[in-house]
This record gives sequence, structure tokens and C-alpha cells, in this order.
Amino acid sequence: MLIAIDFDGTLVEHKYPEIGKEIPFAFETLKRLQADGHRLILWSVREGRLLDEAVAYCRERGIDIAA
Repeated sequence: MLIAIDFDGTLVEHKYPEIGKEIPFAFETLKRLQADGHRLILWSVREGRLLDEAVAYCRERGIDIAA
């Protein structure tokens, strides 16, 4: 299954354009979804450098996510 995930307010607290604090259990949940074979994409208003930062943030936490 392909799952689209918002970043600000879903994975991290809404502090756009900054990156907010992680929302509890968000990344653990995404890791389980990936382990079950689901593909994840970041569905966000972020673009350019801000989107790249969000993707990198996810990857640093072990989430292989496409934008």
C-alpha cells in the first residue's frame, strides 16, 4: 500500500517553516508500516530546501520516504 503522510502537525509539531518537536510514536509507527511492506510518501506544503530538510529529517530517523 502507498501511504501519504503530512509532516507538520503529523510527524512533528507545527512550527513551519522550522521543524517542530517529534510527535510521540509517529516515527515508530512509520517504521512498523515500512516493515510491513508499505511505501511512504511525504505529502506536504513544503517545497525546495524546506522539503529537502523534512525528507532528510525522516531519513535520519530511519524512515525511507519519498517526496
